[in-house]
Amino acid sequence: MSENQIELFELEITELMREFKIPGLAIGIVKDGKPFYAKGFGARNLEKNLPFTEDTLFGIGSISKSFTAMAIMQLMEQGKINLQDPVNKYLNFKLGDLENPIKICHMLSHSSGIPELDGNITAIARQLGSIDVIIPISSWDDFILHLNGATKEIFDKPDKNFFYNNDMFTCAGLIVEKLTDMNFDEYIKNYILKPLKMNRSIYLREEFNKDNDVLTGYIPSEEKKPFKASMHPFDKFVYAPGGLLSSVKEMQNYIIMLINEGRFNDSEIVQKSSVEEMWKPYIKSPYGAGDAWYGYGWIIEKDFIGHRLICHGGNVATSTASLVIVPDQKVGVIIGANCDASVVIGAIARKYLGILLDKNIDEAAPFFNVYKKLKSLTGKYKTYKEIQTIEVSLNNGMLFLKLEDPIEPKPINLPLALENLEELKFYVPVLYPDQEIKVQFFIDEQAKKVDLTFDRYYFHKI
Repeated sequence: MSENQIELFELEITELMREFKIPGLAIGIVKDGKPFYAKGFGARNLEKNLPFTEDTLFGIGSISKSFTAMAIMQLMEQGKINLQDPVNKYLNFKLGDLENPIKICHMLSHSSGIPELDGNITAIARQLGSIDVIIPISSWDDFILHLNGATKEIFDKPDKNFFYNNDMFTCAGLIVEKLTDMNFDEYIKNYILKPLKMNRSIYLREEFNKDNDVLTGYIPSEEKKPFKASMHPFDKFVYAPGGLLSSVKEMQNYIIMLINEGRFNDSEIVQKSSVEEMWKPYIKSPYGAGDAWYGYGWIIEKDFIGHRLICHGGNVATSTASLVIVPDQKVGVIIGANCDASVVIGAIARKYLGILLDKNIDEAAPFFNVYKKLKSLTGKYKTYKEIQTIEVSLNNGMLFLKLEDPIEPKPINLPLALENLEELKFYVPVLYPDQEIKVQFFIDEQAKKVDLTFDRYYFHKI
């Protein structure tokens, strides 16, 4: 990237932050296997107007799963665990059956056949004050009891279906504790973070409170700016699936180690064969683009503009992150923000990865063209003499239509399902098959107007 490209890149970042109401973020780039760029933008704390820097600690969310998987691989290298071992060899884990037991490999690849049971999500929601029901999960015994009570929730045998399951990674973290006689956070700190010189990266609230460059989290709002979260969620049940906080500067070291097949400086953090095993496609994944698979704590896309892409995103309500790596080109991007910006953070990472690879940006990150097109459709519309009005809005990547019918007492909110983006055709799903309500937009660039047809009506953008 030239100086001119970097300047344009930075101007674009600030515009995206404004558009998506992101208070602060930071980006770290690795090129040719070395740190290339690291910078923060905006505020890590809006109220105090403190800058978000390349050293600001933010929650990397589910990118934490790759650290947990790496810990399991280290223990495998030491002969303490086998990926084909059943989980109940290490824990009082009663889900599954004797003929088709749930194994360590299933936990690390979301292939257990068990849907999300929300054991750790409950811990996050409780801290944020966003859950009303009482779920008794405070001790490890409570947590295992919560899982073992879900025998009727098992969807299928292992290896048959992909179900993203945070609780299985919580179990993996507990196994690390049992095999090492160390707290999970202590093990990761001593055997992964310290050798990588990630000395400020943390799991614990008390360490977070001592640091003077940490995020303040924000929750999306319908208002012009997001509102401040009561706290960043910390909980032992969250550590393994999503609890690590780091900075883009320190995460660059993690990317460099992975690109170097497990080595950082003169230290071998994990064997080359273990990195290869984590990045081996294990089960087809709905996450990622194109031909996407899940390995052990990683998403693998087999064809990202002609290259294999290793990636993962993360979100813990008050923080969002995205990490993308193209190993054969020795490049990677890490982005973190202090709010839930999942809809755009991953697209930003892909876009700038495409720039690094000198590839077609629209192919690398189609999100931006799609978003721009959908955004142009939003606004208020009216029929003849304004007898009826509707409002089209865009929320989390989906279009919604709010209809104000003169006969109906309240506005009707309808989701618009995409049928054909090129022709701007959508439909409103209804109860009866083949009877959905058709919606189509018409953009006249020359006249600078947008119209739409909705069922029997013809609307014009105001």
